[in-house]
Amino acid sequence: MGWNRKVDRIFKARKENEKTEEAPDIYADEYYDPEEDRVRYNVGDNLEKGDLFAMIFSAWIVIMPIALGVLLLIVLLAWFLLGL
Repeated sequence: MGWNRKVDRIFKARKENEKTEEAPDIYADEYYDPEEDRVRYNVGDNLEKGDLFAMIFSAWIVIMPIALGVLLLIVLLAWFLLGL
């Protein structure tokens, strides 16, 4: 949709400037709208059905062993220092 207009503007400008050596300015068209080329980004548009669960589960798999290791280290350090 927006791409076709750009291509049409290029061909039109090339035909008009065939005799000159200058590069055509495709953005000089009176119908050019810079907002037309932008894609609105909405959060969650690029997620599939199970992606949120997969991200939470993988974070759980990565963080929990580290947290348990730190907790075990604290308990062992307290056990050795206090002699319980």
